Amino acid sequence: MCESFEEDAMLRMKLDEQNAMIALQVKLAGQGKRLANFLIDQLFLIGLAMIIGSIIGGVLIYFFPSHLYLLDEENRFRDYMLGFIIGLIYYSFFEGFTGRSLGKFFTKTKVITEDGKKPNFGTIFVRSLCRHIPFNHFSFLGHDAIGWHDKFSKTRVVEID
Repeated sequence: MCESFEEDAMLRMKLDEQNAMIALQVKLAGQGKRLANFLIDQLFLIGLAMIIGSIIGGVLIYFFPSHLYLLDEENRFRDYMLGFIIGLIYYSFFEGFTGRSLGKFFTKTKVITEDGKKPNFGTIFVRSLCRHIPFNHFSFLGHDAIGWHDKFSKTRVVEID
């Protein structure tokens, strides 16, 4: 009996979400566009990381040449944290100001809240943080193309003209 109640509640919630999207007359971005967004953004993030790494290397060479060994050592934690910070800034900046990352510009999609409004910076920051949940990159590959970072931040990616 409890399972039936949970299933009914889930169905009602999904129908409410679909009705809200229909009422807003928006089309959720599909898996293909979501994957394209991810790949394009990853290319930009790699380029940005290379630029930032070069700047850090230049600063070390010029001001702290005795500390160059820091870049030569293998340090996964440092690399992960640098990637985390760069990604957090990248997504928070672009989606916070425009509702779109660079990938979304190319695929003509944008981020909106579940009720169809422009997300505020707090919502975008939560969305950006949630992108670092392990396996989040695969979560939007479900039939509805809604990722965990969408669900937790109560946002959706929609197509625009």
